[in-house]
Amino acid sequence: MAIGPAELFKASSCVSLILYLKFFISNMRWALAKGKANLRAKEDPNNNANATADDVERANHAGRIIQNDLENLPMGLVVIWASLLTVNSAYSSVADLEPYCLAHLAFTCMFCCFRVVHMVIYQLQLGLPRSIVFMLSMCSLFGLMILMVVAAFNMPETPDTGYIR
Repeated sequence: MAIGPAELFKASSCVSLILYLKFFISNMRWALAKGKANLRAKEDPNNNANATADDVERANHAGRIIQNDLENLPMGLVVIWASLLTVNSAYSSVADLEPYCLAHLAFTCMFCCFRVVHMVIYQLQLGLPRSIVFMLSMCSLFGLMILMVVAAFNMPETPDTGYIR
């Protein structure tokens, strides 16, 4: 089975959905934890006046997971889609695009998997494995960026028209 730009658009769309759902679920978990810890806005009816210090720490921990996603997911999605568009634009000038497509697919799926695993490990409060998985997710984005640059430099040159637009 050949892998081409159509498959990359499908995979990137699915990965975007998975990452958004992961972010949404984490936000819902944080909202519940904030209510149990009496950290929601005072006008919210679902605050717990009998919150304990453990409740507050659990809510803060859930908030750190969200903050980590806010620091990493936007750049990841930008890189995934920019790489996809660059690989797709090189379609007409690269003799065999399948290696580019396979690399994009692999790095994109790796980033998604590592971000989901990172959330689970973060929840379990395993410091070293979390750091390793975080670095692996960043390395997969770095791979996508390298692929993007390689694809960009394999695009056809703009014809010289003699003037600058």
